[in-house]
Amino acid sequence: MPEEPLTPQSEETSAGLSLLPAFFFEDGAWREAQEPLPEEEPVTLNLNGRELITMLASPGLRRELAVGFLYGEGILDRLEQLKSLEEDEAGVRIEADDVELGARLFERRVLGSGCGKGVTFLSGLDAFAESGRPPVEELPRFPVTTIFGAAAQVYGGGPLYRRTRGTHAAALFTVGGEALAFAEDIGRHNAVDKVVGRALLAGHGLRETFLVVTGRISSEMVSKTAKTPVPLIVSKSVPTAMAVRHAGRLRLGIVGRVRRGSLVAFTLPELIQAAPGKRADADGGDTDSAAVDGAAAASAAAGAAADDDRPGPGRDA
Repeated sequence: MPEEPLTPQSEETSAGLSLLPAFFFEDGAWREAQEPLPEEEPVTLNLNGRELITMLASPGLRRELAVGFLYGEGILDRLEQLKSLEEDEAGVRIEADDVELGARLFERRVLGSGCGKGVTFLSGLDAFAESGRPPVEELPRFPVTTIFGAAAQVYGGGPLYRRTRGTHAAALFTVGGEALAFAEDIGRHNAVDKVVGRALLAGHGLRETFLVVTGRISSEMVSKTAKTPVPLIVSKSVPTAMAVRHAGRLRLGIVGRVRRGSLVAFTLPELIQAAPGKRADADGGDTDSAAVDGAAAASAAAGAAADDDRPGPGRDA
């Protein structure tokens, strides 16, 4: 066994993170400090003079990312096909032999479960132009105890997670803590799409709600959420540095590291109403399962009722 942890990207560490200011709520009080957050960057693969795909990835090892992606997708069968492999400002340019068939097959896109390839990426400015988000002073305020309670329900996991330990979850809650929609999926972005869709189909407005997710908050998720009226995203994990920058421009609140009575506001801390001295458990386990099951059942019932009003053909699309 090695004496030290394996760190194959140690030379990339400085490029892979940024220190950004954040606001920590602990023991009923706020403090400001710098927080290290992982970076992400768009990497465009250009194959034989043709733009193939843009992925979001941690900085570093771009050439390796390109080769691994092409091989994993079946576009490259053997390394000998490579004629050239060069980095440029946008990403990586690849020249390779005998890949025309693979490239054509790849054009038949199948959206994946998220984490880069399966999500349409828009810049923060594109999302801002489309969303028309209101000024910060017009956004609702969220009691910290409501956030802790909502997080506890979602972190407890839904029925599928408790049986498989293989899904992400997302839920929409009102300012008062009512669960409007809950969904599980193998992909973080899919779960978000499902709860937003269920809430809309059930006739709920989104401006007085907040979104709770179980995974990391990426810039893709910020862009996706910014095109809705939802003003706040809450997670037990952290956002990426790019996500924080986008969210700041888009007037979208991000709260992460929600634990027992503590959280970190990475953007718009003024949206969080603190209650000094009050603590709540946001590390809920199976003790919270009934609450999550209830939210899931209510969400499913609302979605089913909304589906009944839709035309028959294509309703499962």
